[in-house]
Amino acid sequence: MNMPVKIQYFKNTKNRELSQTELDALARELDAIKQEVLDDIGEKDAKYIKKVYAAIRYSSILGRACLFAGWFPPAWLLGTGLLSFAKIMENMELGHNVMHGQYDWMNDPRFKGTTYEWDIVGTSDNWRQTHNYKHHTYTNIKGMDDDIGYGLLRLFPEQRWKPGFLLQPLYAIPFCLLFQWGLRSKTLKSLD
Repeated sequence: MNMPVKIQYFKNTKNRELSQTELDALARELDAIKQEVLDDIGEKDAKYIKKVYAAIRYSSILGRACLFAGWFPPAWLLGTGLLSFAKIMENMELGHNVMHGQYDWMNDPRFKGTTYEWDIVGTSDNWRQTHNYKHHTYTNIKGMDDDIGYGLLRLFPEQRWKPGFLLQPLYAIPFCLLFQWGLRSKTLKSLD
């Protein structure tokens, strides 16, 4: 889906263009870091993600079992806590990293970035488009990076200030809690 978009960059007087020599030096440093990370990937990483997967699975099962005794407040609290833990871990530690392709090297279909599905309102394909592609290609570029608050939050000093932003610490919390629905609604609007 190719749509013409006007990209707005925030002005920052501290930025300057790098010389070709500086760019080449930066490229060498980044390549060295990449190689160091690739050389370090191995069995400990595979064990780690499998433990995360198991923790999510078992806390989800145990949490649901506890809710069967939901009339007993400690069981309800424990069940709610375990399900919350499972949801947060799946979204932030498992799904986010897996869908970035971080564990594709394992050749385990449970951890394949292009086919992983998780339990959020939007589809995994949608997340791969809005986060993997748009956010990581156009990081912090107003009008392109959907992860920077859809204009509801003032995240940069270059954004025009409005008095309503004084309440931002209060309304940022529900915004974060409802983020997946906001992301999904934005995607639905772009399909119209």
